Amino acid sequence: MPPKKKKDSSLDDDLGLMKAARFGRVKNDLSMGFVGLPNVGKSTLTNLLTGAMHAEAANYPFCTIEPNVVRCIVPDKKFEYLASTYQPPSVVPAVLKVVDIAGLIKGASEGAGLGNAFLSHISAVDGIFHLVRAFDSDEVIHVDDSVDPIRDLETIQAELCLKDQEFLSKVLDKEKERVRKEKGLSRSAEAPLSENVQSAYTKCKELLNANTPVQTGDFKDSEVEIIKDWGLITTKPQVYVVNMSQKNFIRKGSKWLPKINEWVQAHGGGQIIPMSCEFEQNLYDLKDDPEQQKAFLQQCTDEAKQMGLKGPQAEVKSVIPRIIRSGRAALCLQSFYTAGPKEVRAWTIQKGTLAPQAAGVIHSDFERGFIKAEVANFDDFKALHQGAASMAKVKEAGKYRQEGKTYVMQEGDIVVFMHNVTASKKK
Repeated sequence: MPPKKKKDSSLDDDLGLMKAARFGRVKNDLSMGFVGLPNVGKSTLTNLLTGAMHAEAANYPFCTIEPNVVRCIVPDKKFEYLASTYQPPSVVPAVLKVVDIAGLIKGASEGAGLGNAFLSHISAVDGIFHLVRAFDSDEVIHVDDSVDPIRDLETIQAELCLKDQEFLSKVLDKEKERVRKEKGLSRSAEAPLSENVQSAYTKCKELLNANTPVQTGDFKDSEVEIIKDWGLITTKPQVYVVNMSQKNFIRKGSKWLPKINEWVQAHGGGQIIPMSCEFEQNLYDLKDDPEQQKAFLQQCTDEAKQMGLKGPQAEVKSVIPRIIRSGRAALCLQSFYTAGPKEVRAWTIQKGTLAPQAAGVIHSDFERGFIKAEVANFDDFKALHQGAASMAKVKEAGKYRQEGKTYVMQEGDIVVFMHNVTASKKK
């Protein structure tokens, strides 16, 4: 792995994710899908994300024919703190929906392998984990007989862009048909297309011809609204996950990482997460013995130090929580909490959601009859509650707020919604 930069690039990552998410659907039950060639570790990683063996992780190119859908618990220290404070009988964490999609191969856009079915499964998800193989193994066959992550990245990106080119070739005819219906024109009449439609089409075509995802382009808001309706695969946010050997993961280095980073930057940029299914599987297999897990992690950290790594860089730990959080961030999802003696629950909403719509996630009546939201910031609660499972100290400190219909929900809000729905009077 390349050394960490001193400059905090989290702001740039956030801007990149928001840029991609502008094309997405506005709902709270969004999903990420694993995309990659056969035998790169998709099913194994899907199993590891859930902490249970859900997918059939077999060494066969098309072992996952139907998309395997799992729900991964989102690692959340704030939620864990609230649960330990209130200790209610019911605890419901936030989850991320992940789809394990069978492997693509070259020619999938034209139906090769199980291509057409797989591409339709990719169309159904809202974001993509692009998993690429960067490990050698005689036991795990490669569909192209050799390991070359750059070639694999090119293959997958080309297939997605080719499929979008196919979609795009039909766009103008559909737009013209829509205009004819709106204006009451005959089928033979020439339908005038707006400047925004034409510019959006031209920009998309140029990007796809350059084998670059549409979501990385610069578009006006009016163009984004048009492109949303075209159903292009490459408008989805992507997170690149690099599956390395355990040895390379421990030493935080691989000959492929700089090349992968260079390729990603040349194709619109994106977040890259180096990891090792081999390491994660070995760690998971010790789940029933915490002491053994701890000893294994210490052994890996000692190996990293022997290789010359120092300080925090030498620490070896699971990347699974980071992958789950990155998928959630790519979809621009966040949590708010309800906490009481009966239940502590994390509710999932999209960034920018207003209080009434957040209330509607709990129950439609809460949104319909919304009066106000009583809100406490998690950090204020933690600093002030003095161990009590109560908001009393927060209220005394003046940190318990009342918010109205225009309040934009913030990550980690602890909320009580006030609502009133009056039944219609009988006539």
